Amino acid sequence: MDTSESLIITDCPEALRGFAESVGQAGWEAAPFVHLGDSTRRAWQAVGGLEQAEIVRRPAPAPWRQIMAVDHSATSQVDGLRELLHTGPVPPTPFACLAMTGDNFHGNRGRPWRALGGNLHLTALFSPNRSARELGLGLSMLPTVAVVDALGQFDALGQAPRIKWVNDVLIGGRKVSGVITSTVAKGECIEHAVLGIGINIATTPELASGKFVQPPGSLRELAPDILITLPAILPVLLESLAKRHAQLLEHGPGALHADYVRHNCVIGREVEIWEETAGEYDAAKLIARGRVTDILPDLSLRLNGVTEPVRRGRLIFAD
Repeated sequence: MDTSESLIITDCPEALRGFAESVGQAGWEAAPFVHLGDSTRRAWQAVGGLEQAEIVRRPAPAPWRQIMAVDHSATSQVDGLRELLHTGPVPPTPFACLAMTGDNFHGNRGRPWRALGGNLHLTALFSPNRSARELGLGLSMLPTVAVVDALGQFDALGQAPRIKWVNDVLIGGRKVSGVITSTVAKGECIEHAVLGIGINIATTPELASGKFVQPPGSLRELAPDILITLPAILPVLLESLAKRHAQLLEHGPGALHADYVRHNCVIGREVEIWEETAGEYDAAKLIARGRVTDILPDLSLRLNGVTEPVRRGRLIFAD
């Protein structure tokens, strides 16, 4: 396969109907595993694609070099891509992959994220090759702000998406999206960034209740009269991710931080910040409690009556 081509590669073209056709007039063509280039084969397997699958391809939208969509991945695509980055070769970037369903997907600290049919499970790979000082916390904010950008274009939802510190997106108080950012560095240089994004589109996952669990929701549940689908959201999200990454490289993290703060739902709220293990271990301790007054560029929280900014922990609303 000519690696200079920008391609969508998939074993489930029917799941992309509406998205793929918007890219151009070219139709699907067979792309047997044995005919893929070596680096493409390794990337396909890293994101859960099967060698025996019936693979097809067609042009991908700029600036994406490859978009791989698999019907089912038995492993976290974030983990698969990270492993590939350490063992090589690196896929052409920007690169994206998604799984229609999957097993062993997870969010922060390995907390399970159920990869259910009809929902979006997307992983994007960028290669910024910039210093950590230059990027700041931009790569941590980027996927969250991109999700807000994308969901904000669907007026039918009726409510604006809001960011709950650090990386959840809520609509009407219900969690519809979560993201994770993982980077690969060499010295002070951030070579690669893997961004994992989950959006509950068609199905609301069933989660155990508890004060540390934000009630989940789905777009279908929030706007039942409007058919919001994965193929409708995917191009909007991909465009926003690419634009926000370009913005970060050109202007630094300032604009991302400004939009992160503008779309937050914690400033002005009474909150409790607990240790990261809260909800998993009974011994977890309360770190701070108070009204949030600001979110600083390093994403730490200023709380009324708390001397030092809070840099990490699990936030729950206390008002």
